[in-house]
Amino acid sequence: MAWAFFAGIVFSVLAYQANLFSSDQILAVGVLKNFKAIQILLFALSISSVAFFIEYSFGIASVNVKPFYLIGIIIGGLLFGIGVGILGYCPGTLEMAIGYGKIDAIFGYLGGLVAGYVYTLIYPSVLPFIGPDYGTINFYSDSLALNVLIVSGFAIALFVAALFMQNPENRIMDDA
Repeated sequence: MAWAFFAGIVFSVLAYQANLFSSDQILAVGVLKNFKAIQILLFALSISSVAFFIEYSFGIASVNVKPFYLIGIIIGGLLFGIGVGILGYCPGTLEMAIGYGKIDAIFGYLGGLVAGYVYTLIYPSVLPFIGPDYGTINFYSDSLALNVLIVSGFAIALFVAALFMQNPENRIMDDA
């Protein structure tokens, strides 16, 4: 628990320094002008994937993989992208923006809660339309050595990708 708290503090400081509470910063990612948000998320995912794997290996954490519905994921991803594009915040940055005093983020947060509640109510009705159930997709195996290799490779790949984005010459567009 102490490590999670410490990691949260580090992530919060990095997110604050990168101005992730600003909708302009998040929207700049969408138009490929700035990758600070993605870089911070890649660093966080690389570290948290190793931490989670350690907890999972010791039986402290569990994995509950949901069924894979391809059409549902595509529709959900489109709705998520439209919401981020309209509001200018991701779900994680909404809380930061609220803490910073941005009133528009409060409406986005409340809208997300209402949308989640409504989806929970209509889920049985939309289930036939979100495509066939392809089962659960999980990369963990019964082999600890293979799991260590998979998680290590994943964490290293994310970390290297984040470092690669740090180089300003690798941006797709200028920060004009």
